[in-house]
This record gives sequence, structure tokens and C-alpha cells, in this order.
Amino acid sequence: MSTGGYPAGPRGRRLVGNRYDYEQDRIGFLRRCQHEYGDVFAFSPRASVVADPVLVHEILVRTNTDFGIEVALFDDAPPEEIARQTPTAMAGRKKSRPGVSRAAVDAHSQRLVDIFHAQLGRILDREVDVAAVMRSFIIHATTDYCLGGEVRKVSAGESADVDAVAAAEEVAAAVAAAAERSTALMSSSLSLPSWLPVRAVRSAKAANRRLAELLHHLIRQRRAQRRDTVDDLLDTMLDGDVEPLDDEAVYRTLSVMLRTSHGVPGTALAWAVLVLAREPGIAARIRVEAEVLAERAHRAITVDDLPYTEAVVKELLRAYIPTWLLGREVRTHTTLGRWTFQPGQQIMMPVYLMHRDPRWWESPEEFLPDRWLGTQQPHARFAYLPFGAGPRICLGNQLGLLQLVLAVAALARDYDVSVVDRETVVMRPEALLVPAGLRARFVRR
Repeated sequence: MSTGGYPAGPRGRRLVGNRYDYEQDRIGFLRRCQHEYGDVFAFSPRASVVADPVLVHEILVRTNTDFGIEVALFDDAPPEEIARQTPTAMAGRKKSRPGVSRAAVDAHSQRLVDIFHAQLGRILDREVDVAAVMRSFIIHATTDYCLGGEVRKVSAGESADVDAVAAAEEVAAAVAAAAERSTALMSSSLSLPSWLPVRAVRSAKAANRRLAELLHHLIRQRRAQRRDTVDDLLDTMLDGDVEPLDDEAVYRTLSVMLRTSHGVPGTALAWAVLVLAREPGIAARIRVEAEVLAERAHRAITVDDLPYTEAVVKELLRAYIPTWLLGREVRTHTTLGRWTFQPGQQIMMPVYLMHRDPRWWESPEEFLPDRWLGTQQPHARFAYLPFGAGPRICLGNQLGLLQLVLAVAALARDYDVSVVDRETVVMRPEALLVPAGLRARFVRR
């Protein structure tokens, strides 16, 4: 094992290094390397893997200083320019906090349940791709939260800007297109440069441009309206009374919120469908608890109202964490533990391995929601990272948790779900950890 400097790791094959073996079995390869080299090892001369919870937490806390977030796909700005953009991104996050607080999110609960039923209502009684359905729900719910003040007026029978209503739906479609095309590229460990004239790159760039155009147009349009009320997250960010933001800061924050809505929570809900099909006892317990959804039909429902369902969601985010592999770029000459890193090097953090490590968890290969109902933390310190940590912790973590808890409760209470060939579904670690091949039929009770 390395005693300093850059970590040791497998030498790999000639010309292709470790990429070939990694592509054959990504999680298995990382687990084998961890067993042989320890929690910190080199994947290549430019990329290392860190699976020690304390060191991972340190990396996340030191993000924006010694470590930088992975840049947006096709962001061709040089590293120094990306670093200069950090204050703009952090200003947007700060301004948005009231709009993504626990109180603001809880106030959206009934609207969220209505959107869930509306989305599933479109596909009842026919076999569907579960992940696609759940991603569509999350995209529409998050777009509604961020931009849907006008849509909510229509639902309440009030007058609203028809163009704004149509624009919100158009944004939802653009988010799906941009995210799907970008995810397809990121699922490969071989990065394609933005200048490469192939169809996959061209279509991804076009989809990302279209989403940017729509969001910038909505931001300019909303600024010109001089609204007296705060109906959604965009209104919160354009409030000029405290620390006004320019359009770019608003755009970056909205873009992050909307893009992350595509993959992570939608994929987590797909795993929920599979787990409930395989664990009828868990589904039955959720169904009993979920009666609160009917009892509070006209009042805010909080995560605290559904403690067992929340425990199931927390266990889903442990056992089947969609963001199974986090990444950071080294910004400065720095040390981490007893290792040294240089600017431009990459660090990968396999959260999935941490969430399944018997050193940090009891019975990590078992799906045990009750582990979250005790008074003691069920894991070692820093060994649970469903939303990241540090200054770049997931901005929409409160919204995402509520979306997952309410959707799982509504799913168990109001639908009979028949999963097709549930034993053949496989766990596929690409850009996200997905239940590949998961198809089901939903019937309303």
C-alpha cells in the first residue's frame, strides 16, 4: 500500500488501462480494488477512488476551495473561469433557500400528490417502463414547484397567464430531453469532447441549448411582470428586496434544480416499485400509515406524518442510491489523509460501496427500513450520503425527500402494481444506478 504521494492501484491493461475491466463490472471492479488496495486507490494517473467515509466527507466539505464540482456537460470554460463562477452559483443557492425550506416544501404537499395521480392516470392498465413514468412525475412536480405559479392558479379556477402555463409544460419536456441525452453520454466511462461531430454529442448540445433558452426567456418574462405575490421558486429568486440576483445566477440555480429532478428521485421511485413488489409486508405497513393522505386531503402533509414510509425511503436511498458514484476535480496542490493530489486530477467516491460496507452498517445487504426507526444512528459517522454534504449538498433535498415519501405512500395506498418478470430486473451502474428492464402495470384501487 502507498506510504505517501499518489495512491497505489492496479496497473491495468496495455493501452486501455483499467477502463476495460471497469466497464465489464463497475461495482465489482471497484470492490475488488478496494479489497486489495484499501479505501483509497488509483484508477489511473489522473483519477483516484476514495471510499473512506471520513475522507469523502472532507472532500465534500472542502468543495469550492481545494476541490471543485464536476463541470456541466459541454461547459468548455477553462478551470480558472469555472472557479470564478463559484460565487455566482453560491449566491443563487443562498437566495433560493427560503423557497426550498421545509415550510415552503410542506406547503406544496397536496399539489404534489395531485400531480402524482395525474401522471399515473395517463398510463393506467397498461405495461410501462417504470423508470420513465416516475421520472416524468418528478420532472412535472419539480417544474411546477419552480415555475408553476400560473399553473396552480388555473387549477384553483383563477385567471392566469396562458402563455406562462404552456411555457411551464414546455420546460418540463425540455428538461426531460436535455437530461436524457446528457445521461446517455455520461453513462459511458469514455468522455466524448464537445467538438466531436457525432449525433449523440450534437443532439445533447441542442437539447441543452433549448432548455437554456426557455429558462432565460421565462426569467426575463417574469422580471417584466412585477408580481406582488410569491407563487413559486422563481418568484423567490427574483425578489429584489434582499440581495438581488442577475439572470445568470437565477438560471444556474433553476437549471440545477430541474436537471437533478430528472434522474435521482425518479430512479429512486423506480426502485421503490420493485422493492414493494418483492416485499408485500413492507407495502402493507406503508398502506396502513398512508391513510393520513385521505385524512389531510386539504391540509399540508409532512414527512413527519409518515415515519415508516420515510424509513423505507431512507433505506431505498441507502441500498439503491441512484447517485452511486460522486466526483470532484482537484483545484489546488493539496493533501487528503496521507495522499497528495495535483490540480486537474479527479477523485471518484463510490457511495454505493460505503452504503453497503459491513464496517459501517449492520447487515448492509438486507433491506431493513426499521433500522431508521430507532433512537441511534444506524451507521458509522459520515457513511450515509443520500444528498451529498458540504457547501454543495443537494439544494432540493427537502423537496426531494417529500416527493419520495408522498409518492411511495400514494403508490402503496392507491395502486395495485404488477411488476413484469421482477426477478429478472438487474442493477445497472451507469450515470445512475438503475433497475434495468423494470416494467409494470398500474391499476387504481
